[in-house]
Amino acid sequence: MNMLKPFKFLPNRVLRLYSGGSGIDRLCGNPEPADTRFPENWIASCIEGNGRAYHSPGHGISKIEYDGAVHSFPGFLHEHAEEILGPAHLAKYGETPAVLTKLLDSAEQLPMQVHPSRADAKKFFNAGYGKTEAWLVLATREINGETPYLLVGFNEKLDKETFVRESLEGEYKTGLGMLNKIAVRPGDVIVIRGGLPHAIGPGVTMVEVMEPSDLVIVPEINCCGVQLNEKQRFAGIAPADAMSLFDFTSRSEAEIRALCTPAAKLVEERGNGTLRSLIPFETCGYFAVEELAFRESWELDLSDRMFRIGVVCEGSVSVNGLAVRRGESFLLPYSLETCGIRGSGRIMFILPPRS
Repeated sequence: MNMLKPFKFLPNRVLRLYSGGSGIDRLCGNPEPADTRFPENWIASCIEGNGRAYHSPGHGISKIEYDGAVHSFPGFLHEHAEEILGPAHLAKYGETPAVLTKLLDSAEQLPMQVHPSRADAKKFFNAGYGKTEAWLVLATREINGETPYLLVGFNEKLDKETFVRESLEGEYKTGLGMLNKIAVRPGDVIVIRGGLPHAIGPGVTMVEVMEPSDLVIVPEINCCGVQLNEKQRFAGIAPADAMSLFDFTSRSEAEIRALCTPAAKLVEERGNGTLRSLIPFETCGYFAVEELAFRESWELDLSDRMFRIGVVCEGSVSVNGLAVRRGESFLLPYSLETCGIRGSGRIMFILPPRS
């Protein structure tokens, strides 16, 4: 097996129905941050990001830079699958990372939505992946004087019959008030399992990690100013089946935080930094996230033999000689035997599902 060097992902902004993205611009040091309809940057993506109102072949597919040449990530992955993913991962999941990472920034509230669990994805969509996801908040800002928030899970006001009726009608008069509204700040980590209704509020910049799927139920007809038809709202399945995807458990905010917020664990501490587990594999089973905060230098332990996707959240670093700055992302291939990181910064490492 040949040993590949770490390589960097190129910016990959994706069109969505909602507005945002200025937080990504600020993260990357853009002197003129702007909120547009390109509020997400997809990382290590092998899937298209075509939404309900837009389709362009290849939109959302990542590109990488290696030895000065630009490659399609799926194409490069096909040529070097075993070196990048490792033989066990390749045998179990095929030529895919089996995890999708995004930078996401919201300037308005996203539509309330729900994703299927893996079991429901198989049952209703004949799909191999559901969409459990995680939000790792990097920054927040007030918009129109409103404290940044997330809507997560049903609260004690839940009236299931009314919620289902309003969902089928396509307009929420009371339904959104049945969800917990949770204030967020930088450093918060929230895991959204399949079935849990949710919406990201305005003014939140995050790293989002998920199963590599875009299966979503969006019951509202008016989706950020775009009118959706029934097929678009319910992802092509019967509306009654779409309603069955929701977890209709009523929970308090404290219960939601306990359910969705994993406890960070110290993995390694040295005089010049720490490596922490923000989301352990046991939390959802589909991915894990670690955070390295260091200064000067850090030799990363690669003895667990898996590839890693890195997102630089602070500082500028050199990874085996590859220069990566805040807002940029890279991949450490499975075949890599040593990894020396120089500089000072904070890096989130996304780890794939175990194989």
